Parts: sequence; C-alpha cells; structure tokens
Amino acid sequence: MLRVFAGLLFLLLSPLAARAALELDLAGGAVTETTRLTLSGEAAEPYLILFAPYEEPTRLNAQVTLGIPIAFADLALSTPGCLGVLDGSGRAEVSFVLPNLPTILDLTLSFQAISRQPIDEASNLLRLTPALPESFEAALGSPPVLIAGGGVLATAAGRLLFAGGSGPVVQSYDPDREEFELAGVLPFGIARGRTTPLHDGRLLFSGGLDSSGQPSDAAALYDPATGQTLSLTMRHRRLGHGASLLTDGSVLITGGLETIVLTDLVQFLTGVQASTEFFDPVTESFSPGPNMLEARAFHSSTALPGGKLLVAGGLSVIPIINLPAISNTAYVYNPSFNGFGLPILFPGARIMHAATLLNDGRVLLAGGLSIDFSDVIATGDLTQLRVDTLDDCLLFETTFFGGRFTAVPGLSSGRAGAGLAALPDGGALIAGGFRTSLGGGSLDFTPLESADRFFATGAGTLAPTGAMSAARIGPLLSPLSDGTVLVLGGGPAGAEIYQP
Repeated sequence: MLRVFAGLLFLLLSPLAARAALELDLAGGAVTETTRLTLSGEAAEPYLILFAPYEEPTRLNAQVTLGIPIAFADLALSTPGCLGVLDGSGRAEVSFVLPNLPTILDLTLSFQAISRQPIDEASNLLRLTPALPESFEAALGSPPVLIAGGGVLATAAGRLLFAGGSGPVVQSYDPDREEFELAGVLPFGIARGRTTPLHDGRLLFSGGLDSSGQPSDAAALYDPATGQTLSLTMRHRRLGHGASLLTDGSVLITGGLETIVLTDLVQFLTGVQASTEFFDPVTESFSPGPNMLEARAFHSSTALPGGKLLVAGGLSVIPIINLPAISNTAYVYNPSFNGFGLPILFPGARIMHAATLLNDGRVLLAGGLSIDFSDVIATGDLTQLRVDTLDDCLLFETTFFGGRFTAVPGLSSGRAGAGLAALPDGGALIAGGFRTSLGGGSLDFTPLESADRFFATGAGTLAPTGAMSAARIGPLLSPLSDGTVLVLGGGPAGAEIYQP
C-alpha cells in the first residue's frame, strides 16, 4: 500500500509541459446530509483532492506551496471520488455525508486539489465548517469595521463586497475561506440611503441624509475595479426611497421623503413623494420616471422577472384629505408602457417589512409594523400613536391583471426590520429584527435573535428555525453559492452563517 501511495504521489508530482487551472466549489456542509465538492479544470485531467483538519504551508515543488499538509492523503485516497480524472467537460464531483459527532462539529476541514498537468498551480483553498441543519454558526472571520446596513455586490471572482454601511469603508468577504478584509475607501463619510449593485459590477449610492439632517439628492457611482467614484445628483432629494435594478440594467428609484418637518404633520406629509426616476448606467445620468398613483416612503421595492417592479406598503398619504396612513396596497411597474398598474390590495397594512424575490418568481413580504394614526388625527396628540408588529408574511404572484397576495400566517414572533434571503429550495430565511408594541402609554421593544424559515410548497408555510447567537436589527442576509446564508450587521460585530 505504501509503495502504491508513493508511486501515485510520484506520478502526480511529476512536472509536465501543460498547465492546469483548477477551481474547487462546495455545496452543503450540514452533518447527516450530503455535502458536495465540485472540481473544474481541463477535460481528461487527473486530479487529487486533499483535505486536512488544520492548515500549514506544504511545498510540493518550486512552483506550488499548498495551504494544507499532505499527512492525510491516505484518507483522501480512500474517499471515493477524491482521486480520478475530470470528465469531458472538465468536471468531477465528490459527495459525502458528515456524521453528527461532536468531534466533527468542532472541526474546520480544509480542502485543496492538485493535478498532474503539471502541478504548477493548485486549486483554491476551501474551508468547510460542519454544522447542524437549520443552525447558525460563527464565521471564521469578522468584518474589520462594523457593518450597519448598506448593500452587497457579488464580484465575478466569487467574493462579496459590502459598502454603504460602514461609512467610507468597503469590505470584502471570501466565502471559500470565510475571511473579511478591507477592499477600498469611498470619498464620503456618511452612509448613503440606498446601495444598488449594477450589472456591470459597479455600485450606485443614492439619497439618504445630508449633513444638515435633511434628505439628500446626492448620488455616487463606485467602481470596485478601479477604486474610482463618480459624484452625481438625483432629480429629487430622497430618504426612505426604493432603488431596484431592472433587467435592462437601469435602476428605478421610487418615492421617499423629500423634506423632513417634525414640528408640523401637514408639512411632513407633503414631503412624501409619488415621483420616480431612472438611473442609466451607460449615460451615468438620471431621468424622470412615471409618477406612482400614491405617494409613499419606507416601502419595499422588488424587481420582478421580465423587467417589472413591485412596490408595496410603506408610509402613504390619503389623497384629498392629506392624512397619514400605512399602505395596504402594491403597484407593479410595467416597462412595456412605462407606468404603474392598478392598485393591488393585501391584508395587513405594513411598513418596515422585508421583501425578496423567490426562486419561482414570487415575492415574499415578511412581517413589518402596523401603525394606527386614528387617535393622533382625532386628538393631535402624538402620544396616542398605536404601533404593533405583524406575525405573518405575504406571498405575491404575478397574474394577467397584475398580481395577487396570499397571507401566510405563523411567524414565531411578530417581527419588523428583519433580514430576509431566498434559499436554494425555493423558500427563504427570515432572521432577527425586533418586536414592539406602543399604545396606552406603554412601550415594549425587544430585539430578536430568533429566525423563521419559509417553505414555498403550495401557498407556503412558516416554521421556526435555529436562532442566531445575538439579536440583530436590520441585518444583511447574503446567500452564498454553497447554499448557506451569510448574516452580519444589525448590531453585533461578528458574522454568522446559516446552514439550511
């Protein structure tokens, strides 16, 4: 056996003339369930996937130094699929099931692949932290700078860029290694209102608050490839607006507050906008969009397949009588006639809800606040405001006449300001946020570390899932290519990974 092993290593380590490029990817990682490693390279190329429970530099030859030892190569050779030849498309897959053992859950396994043609380049180093299904585990690294909001851009290299939620700092996350690092600096020191990733790899920042505490018309276009930022100006000042990327590459910006006047309710409401505008990344300019039928701010804005856009909920203003209301309507923007269709009613007016597009083309709206202004309007006393958190979700699907909503009850807690991310199985993860109630002179406010999972079968169902290590209000949830979800921001400095 030792001679066979030695001969195999000699064959693999012998230098040849051709050059191989290997890429190792991971899916899964939950104990008792299937984990898959996918290796891509050149067709008909021999390969060996090595793994180890720790890392150390290991020099194979003058060109290649691995990040892991080869002391566990015998285990790799006895694992089906770790040694073989890439198929005609240059791919190979290794599947295995991790046992549910404390020793396994305490490990971080590191993987790296080598090939014969020749070993002048190894694959990327890949780390796997085994976890129980439906659990949150701390990521191996933490952001150097606290993240509070902003946006996420997936780069062509497979990394994630976080910007707009850490002041002028851009941070990068490597999902293969679960590591963060500083990736750039923006020429402004306050977070923008919305961060929208573009198809061309740039980031659009729009609106927010200016230095005087009023809504801003400032915008900026950041190119991570060059580190350059272009300052722009929108047509309107906006705070609490929507900004969603459409399929044609443009961004539709909707509603928001144009002014903030806290001493006068009527003047405050006149600041809620019905206007929209487009951003064109080719001309790098803004142009007028169609007005919405209802002014609204702090609503959700979700891009739909086919270039459409769903605008739902938020703070609105009742026409003619000019009174505040939380909206129970949604509108679909249709690019074919550049306008919004008829209102679509849904049960449970809401604001501060989360929204995301599911894999099947439907949209999930999760939780939110219900706010009753009736006593305030009757008495003029703001202390009579009544606020509650909603414990249901809404499922939107497009129809010939626009669309319809279906209520999905059953959140484990009323929650607003939650994080929301689609999962590969067609469902979604709903995590964190807060529960609150206000009325009768009493206030309850509870940040949440709990989470729920939405299952998309039929009309959809909800069920509690694992809890985060700490409460997070407004966390960022970013799905990763291995099927897990990165959770960060919302309070705690560290990052967590949800294992479905």
